[in-house]
Amino acid sequence: MSITKKVTVIIADADTEYANSLEVLLTENNYEVIDKIPKRHPLVHAIPLQNPDIVIIDYNLSTQIEGDAIIEIRHKYPMQKLFMLTYFANLDVFEFCMMYNVNGFQVKDCSKQELLEALETVMAGGFALPMPHKSDAETQAEKPPILNAMGRKLKLTLREMQIIKLLMEGHTNSEIAKTLYRTEEAIDEYCTSIYEKVGVNQLSHLLAYASNNLF
Repeated sequence: MSITKKVTVIIADADTEYANSLEVLLTENNYEVIDKIPKRHPLVHAIPLQNPDIVIIDYNLSTQIEGDAIIEIRHKYPMQKLFMLTYFANLDVFEFCMMYNVNGFQVKDCSKQELLEALETVMAGGFALPMPHKSDAETQAEKPPILNAMGRKLKLTLREMQIIKLLMEGHTNSEIAKTLYRTEEAIDEYCTSIYEKVGVNQLSHLLAYASNNLF
């Protein structure tokens, strides 16, 4: 009886909810998640110790410079397989992957089958990239806004900035949850965090502040 070795994976993503759901999907499909790491420096330290077959990493693992965790890993461990997850896909992301020899990437809202097929391609030695499902305008609309100086001062995350932007466009929490593939409860928690950081207690005050200081 032959034994098929499971592919070992480190998930590197600061979004705990997303990382947990990804772990469930991978575990059901002959992958072994050996660690979930939400920050750049622990990840770089863990790779030579745990020797994963592949690292699935969020492009925005660090909120300071997009892709800097990937750049550091590639410089230190040139043979490590890296599969990048991103909120959006455009020419800049593709060129980044080419420049730093990332083995493939996929958008976070892809289907389960698309993700599994992309990982299979990477593990077979190929390069995986997402098929275009959206127009350039739709892709640009979903791109998280730049984290400006005031956003950094308030310690807002890119996800929180994106939620604020969607609120400013008139979307409800329920609509935002569907757009970002999250539960409405998760969006409520994000909003509570945003209110605390900005120092307001109602939506109208948040929108006024964001219009004057964040966008």
